[in-house]
Amino acid sequence: MNNENLEIWEEVFKRQSWGQYPTVCIIKFIAKNFYKAPVRKDIKILELGCGAGANLWYIAREGFTVYGIDGSPTAAQRTQKKLVENGLIGQIGVIEFGDYYDLLADYDDGYFDAIIDLESLYCNPFDRTKEIVQLAFDKLKSGGAMFSQTFAEGTYGLDGENVDYHAVIPAEGPMSGKGFSRYTSESDIEKLYKLDCNIITNIERQELHFQNGHAIKEWLIELKKT
Repeated sequence: MNNENLEIWEEVFKRQSWGQYPTVCIIKFIAKNFYKAPVRKDIKILELGCGAGANLWYIAREGFTVYGIDGSPTAAQRTQKKLVENGLIGQIGVIEFGDYYDLLADYDDGYFDAIIDLESLYCNPFDRTKEIVQLAFDKLKSGGAMFSQTFAEGTYGLDGENVDYHAVIPAEGPMSGKGFSRYTSESDIEKLYKLDCNIITNIERQELHFQNGHAIKEWLIELKKT
């Protein structure tokens, strides 16, 4: 994520209190892949762009060890505080702020059991996202899983003049005022996420349509390291 976007999201988290509860898709992903783990605390799960910690709060409550990276220091601090205040300090690995490409590099290869992205990678240009995905899979164990939820083409506000490949600075819609925003077409998915070391295990598309004709459209992508 570029420095301008980091600054924008820091201001967003300073102004807004949001993201208090996990999304259903994250619950389904964690349940499907890890609920049968014999020792849940041994399972290390990293969220890229952890925001205020809603997903990590849920994952920690389920007994897993959580790690989070966010470009906003305010968001990272809220995540840490949320976990501590809910008696989950024993489930905390590391919660930190900064560019997750740089911070991911500090971990040993094969360190994590899962890495999740809930609408964070879209803030990065196409080529940078490919680099982040590659690095993420370096840090996953063999058999580890990745989940990514990302905006699809047709999302309200992401149809303006391109500033990069499939990327705009939205002037309207849910991402208005939040800087660089990239959407993913169906043909982009394999280019961004498919590597020699992984398989795409599931792709779903969800859409939320409003009465005014606008819609939020998203890809839900699951992958496994081979």
